[in-house]
Amino acid sequence: MHLTGSCLCGGIGFELDGWASPVQACHASRCRKATGALYSPEVAASAAAFRWVGDEGLIRQYDAPILHEPPAYRRCFCDRCGSPLPVVIAEAGIVILQAGILDGTAELPVFRHAFVGQKSPCCDITDGLPQFDGQPPAPDPSVLLG
Repeated sequence: MHLTGSCLCGGIGFELDGWASPVQACHASRCRKATGALYSPEVAASAAAFRWVGDEGLIRQYDAPILHEPPAYRRCFCDRCGSPLPVVIAEAGIVILQAGILDGTAELPVFRHAFVGQKSPCCDITDGLPQFDGQPPAPDPSVLLG
C-alpha cells in the first residue's frame, strides 16, 4: 500500500510503501486529548516501509507519564503548526499514525473500537463493529492492507 501524509503547514510529511492496518477508533481519554477529537482514528503500519519527507527538524516528541507499564505514551507533532505526526515504535517495527493526516482518500475502513470503557458520553457507537473495553489484541494479519 502506498500512503502519504503531512502536517497542516506542509513542513514535514511522510511516505509509506508497505502494509497498514485498517483504522482503529481509539476512545481512550489520553488519545482523545492528544487529538482533540471524540476518538483517535489510528492506523498501524510497517516501520520498515516508512520514511519522513521534509524538514525532520520540525518533529517534536512528548512522552506522557507511564500509567501502568512501559512503553511510555508517546505523541509526535509538528513544531510549527502543531499537527499530530506519526509515532515510530522501532522496537515493535510499527508506526502509529492518525488517519486524518493522510493525503488523498486512502481506503482504510474502521475495523474496531478500542478503550470504549473510556469513551466520551457524547459518542454513540452504532456501527456494529467489535468493541474492546480496554487494549485490544494485535490486529489479525488477515486484516492488514498492502
